[in-house]
Amino acid sequence: MDTFDLENKVCWSEQFGQSEGPLPAVILYAGDEVLEQMERIEAYIMPPAAEHKCRPFLLAAFGPVEWDRDYSPWTADLGGRHFAGRGEETAAFTTEKFIPEIGRRYSISEEVYICGYSLGGLAALYAHCLFGFSGCASCSGSLWYPGWFDFLEKHMPAGKIYLSLGGKEEKTRDPYMSRVGEATQQTKNMIRSSADESVYIREAGGHFKEVPERIARGMIWLLK
Repeated sequence: MDTFDLENKVCWSEQFGQSEGPLPAVILYAGDEVLEQMERIEAYIMPPAAEHKCRPFLLAAFGPVEWDRDYSPWTADLGGRHFAGRGEETAAFTTEKFIPEIGRRYSISEEVYICGYSLGGLAALYAHCLFGFSGCASCSGSLWYPGWFDFLEKHMPAGKIYLSLGGKEEKTRDPYMSRVGEATQQTKNMIRSSADESVYIREAGGHFKEVPERIARGMIWLLK
């Protein structure tokens, strides 16, 4: 894993698989905690990469990240939590600063995907709708977020889109999060006409089950 600093952020990257040409890149929105789980992501991705079931690619991310501030697309106050709505700033940093810097350091192609988990999954799909990556994986994305469908209707995304959700995630007393199943299905229905290819995968368990593996499955689908 390689690390470097960029505008007060710690950035890291890792290559999966071998290639003589430029690599597709995947930008990951999953918080600083993902660094502690990279071994599980690696363990899941390495076999299909070695067997050529997943194309070689460069995975990159940056932090520190404050979830409710940096991954929320606009401000909201819900159940005692304040969401500062700086998701557009995060997306702009990704496209205007982070990806160009990756391009200077590594041989990457114009094929760039974005992948995220939970509120990071919402932020990833939001960034894809704004800036048009090659595709997006929103894994257990917080698509229950107020105002999401009004935004999506005006910013329908193209490319390859992967949505996933644990089967037990909507079984919660939280009045917003309990709508996540319906919200993810509605998102799938809405993007069907604009996306080049899309899929909605129902995972087993709740929100915190097999997080690294769910992220890895999303990336493998994008690079299949």
